Amino acid sequence: MRKQGKRLLAGVLAASLVLVGSAVDGKNSQAASAKAKLSLKGTTITVGQKKTLKIKKKNVKKIKSQKWISSKKSVATISSKGKLTAKKAGKTIVKCKVTYIAKGKKKAVKKTLKCTVVVKNKKAVTTPNAVKKTTAPAATPTPTAAPTQVPTVIPTAAPTLAPTETPDDPTVTPEQTYATSYKGMDANNPLLTNSFACDPTAIEYNGRVYVYMTNDTQEHYGQGDDGENGYGYITSMHVISSDDLVNWTDHGTFSLAGGKAPGLEDYSGCCWAPCATYKKVNGKDKFFIYYTNGGYQINVASADSPTGPFYDERKSSLLGPWTDNESTGDALDPAVFTDDDGSSYLVWGGDCDRPEGSKKYPRIRKLADNMISFDGEEKAIEAPYFFEDSGINKIGDKYVYSYCTDWNTRTGQYKDLDVCSIAYMVADSPMGPYKYVGEVLPNCGTVFKKPDGSDDLANNHHSIVQFKGEYYMFYHTMVLRTAMGIHFGGRSTQVNKLNMREDGTFDIVQQDLAGVPQLKDFDPYQEVSGLTSSNNAGMQAIETSVVWNKKGTEVNYVVSKDGAVMHTVKDRAKYQYSWLSVKQAAFGKDGAKTFKAKLRGYGNSKVNLKVCTDALDGKAIVDTTVEFDEYGAAEVSVPVDAVTGTHDLFFEFDGSVLDFASWQFEK
Repeated sequence: MRKQGKRLLAGVLAASLVLVGSAVDGKNSQAASAKAKLSLKGTTITVGQKKTLKIKKKNVKKIKSQKWISSKKSVATISSKGKLTAKKAGKTIVKCKVTYIAKGKKKAVKKTLKCTVVVKNKKAVTTPNAVKKTTAPAATPTPTAAPTQVPTVIPTAAPTLAPTETPDDPTVTPEQTYATSYKGMDANNPLLTNSFACDPTAIEYNGRVYVYMTNDTQEHYGQGDDGENGYGYITSMHVISSDDLVNWTDHGTFSLAGGKAPGLEDYSGCCWAPCATYKKVNGKDKFFIYYTNGGYQINVASADSPTGPFYDERKSSLLGPWTDNESTGDALDPAVFTDDDGSSYLVWGGDCDRPEGSKKYPRIRKLADNMISFDGEEKAIEAPYFFEDSGINKIGDKYVYSYCTDWNTRTGQYKDLDVCSIAYMVADSPMGPYKYVGEVLPNCGTVFKKPDGSDDLANNHHSIVQFKGEYYMFYHTMVLRTAMGIHFGGRSTQVNKLNMREDGTFDIVQQDLAGVPQLKDFDPYQEVSGLTSSNNAGMQAIETSVVWNKKGTEVNYVVSKDGAVMHTVKDRAKYQYSWLSVKQAAFGKDGAKTFKAKLRGYGNSKVNLKVCTDALDGKAIVDTTVEFDEYGAAEVSVPVDAVTGTHDLFFEFDGSVLDFASWQFEK
């Protein structure tokens, strides 16, 4: 149940493998200096492919013997002559034990070479206008609109006509009136229902909680419903925010790797597990995002707002192999912490290959004031049964380090510590020493079950944040994936309250789908982004661009554009109305008189818009026809049927909307 493919070596760095081992005869210095390298023309292959791995020789007279081993034969096998055969999607470590004789010497030298091989599924063949169907009528984690339906940006100097829409077939009768959400109507977990987003890290800033997550949706595009989550397609992170922990604004996805954003981390192959902090620099708040680069390095991006744009100050990876900051620990899954005095620290580590017999512990190191270099040496945190995923907080006068435990059998004082659960330790200073306390979050798969009642296990990842005087635990589950009835291991972020006892220890977090009670009423008289919702179905909030091959018959890959728009995913045969909801909107005693909204759609098309209270089929306080002009623009200002007090709101769309930009009630 470990993350398959997590810690992939990316690009050319993965293709070059350094010879490791020790000489048979320590006196044979010249032989020991002879170098051999294992080189591949590409470490990523597809299922069914075969490749022969060859040893590059330097200062080597003769190779006497070689023995090839694949760590996961179910992923790929390798013959005695180095011929690799890809079996299924995943990652395997290939080792070659070599006995050779150096030039000018007679005694043999033994070395072990190794490399990481990534196997991916074959890409599905489809057509540019194909619309992906799902097993349920709700919004899918991947946009179903074809690439030709991406809304056109209208330049102010030279307006461009909006694309036109093919009318619905009037003979088609929808199976049901409303699209069905994968999240229950009363549930607040998971936070998003129309995308996979995981590995959460949360910060509080100016009265809002911002959550930064790995964009599993991008991997879903590449792998499909039946594929494995191998992380090789992920080049962006997903950002959401809320001031009540129930209604979330989806800021969209933002590129960090893969050369997708100009000038940003073009040396990154793929990315996951972001963490964030901010501090004042030259009198202004500046934000820093640290993330795993391909599973072996940690990179950093900067921004002047919590939602970007993100830029690259350092121009190189911050930590790990082939950097100026090598580590004695595995460089992945970073966590960042800023203390009361303004000093910041980075913690990292994970379950990668390491020298036999070495300890697997996370590392911590103080960051320099510029936040993109270090100030001091790293130190190990001796966390029992450490696996991956770190967190660090200051709670009261104690520093709390939390982490994900491994899958091994426990003994002694740790016998009751669950496998792959979140445990924590405390210290009197950020650099430690830390003392083990106990468990705080069991593996989510032991709480949320599969349909057959068995555990829905996966890896664990978490973040602890204080907000409005209380502590909250963000974590991810397989709930959305399982509700969809698919195999792909897409994970979804949830949040529950974290309670502290009088002695300073934590209660076990009670994970559930109810989530956190709403912290305050929602203000409907402010201008609200259409990307804000507590739940939705038949709606999509991620902008994407599909890259096709030259013939237009095969999807090469799907790129997530920075930012997002909220649009309807119309499927007339399945349902009539797409919708989104906002909880606990407070209209007051006098109530609202006018409703305003800004939308974009297809040129000269129409859509029916209803706003209902308390249920999808509740009282319609707005019921109007939105007419888009030839450029696809529309602004609505209509009277509101009398509404006072506090109500849940349901925004319902019969027809296609390419961008539900904003809405607002007026008193």
